[in-house]
Amino acid sequence: MKTHQTLPLVSVYIPTKNRMELLKRAIDSVLSQSYLHIEIVVVDDGSTDGTREYLNGLSEISSIRPIFMPVSVGACNARNFAISAATGEFVTGLDDDDYFEPNRIRDFVDRWQEGSDQNIKPAGIFDGIRIVRNGSQSLVASSCPANINDLKVKNTIGNQVFAPREHFIGAGLFDNTLPCWQDWDLWCRIAKKYGDFVSCGNFSYVQDLKSTADRISTQPGFVIRYAAKRFKLKHGPYSMSESADFASSLCDYPQVKLYPSELVMLAGSWQMRPLARKLAQNLLPPSAYASLRELVNPK
Repeated sequence: MKTHQTLPLVSVYIPTKNRMELLKRAIDSVLSQSYLHIEIVVVDDGSTDGTREYLNGLSEISSIRPIFMPVSVGACNARNFAISAATGEFVTGLDDDDYFEPNRIRDFVDRWQEGSDQNIKPAGIFDGIRIVRNGSQSLVASSCPANINDLKVKNTIGNQVFAPREHFIGAGLFDNTLPCWQDWDLWCRIAKKYGDFVSCGNFSYVQDLKSTADRISTQPGFVIRYAAKRFKLKHGPYSMSESADFASSLCDYPQVKLYPSELVMLAGSWQMRPLARKLAQNLLPPSAYASLRELVNPK
């Protein structure tokens, strides 16, 4: 049986800015992990709400390493600073308004060890997400391995992965020039360089959409359109089938209207459900579409 000293160190990076109460919950969820050999790297991106004082008050907890940015550099740069400063063999992330289930890190380490015992070393490991929104919950997960061909058309992984630190560094870290999808973009680059991602098959990450509003789902359509153009240039070329699958991914964003050519691609590839959803979004006023969506998907 491995002792604490022989277990691999796992670094958890948490970028934060002016969300002290939510940050407390995020940090507590890491401190409560059943796996104990963890380092928490918190990058305070210029908070003014007492976060700095709160983190300084945790100085007696040796596993917490706060980094204070003198000026705000943005969440993407904050993640890169944290990963660069991390000392763990493995790295995974946590947004400050979300939290972990207690066995998340242990499951990751065990899953990695199982693969190593079989001489299988994936690019990284991901797990399902439990989404909390307006008093309801939904589960998002994929139990299938994710390779670069899957990931170039749809983010089947989510916003966090567990991987060797060298995979994050070797793939170039997060691209701060992208207005969104920085996580999806990095997973593609890691998969291209290191192979497939594998799933734990659980739901150990809780995404709390009721706490904050500044998610990608609230960004203007033109921002997502710009990100889509940059993303396809970085990860192309795309076949006609892959372009249709990518257009299907855009159907997840009500604020993005598909071009006629994209609607034709969806029809040509028989992706009728996203096509019908997008036609309704394109043709109906926002209030009417919202009412229709409530009828079809009541809370």
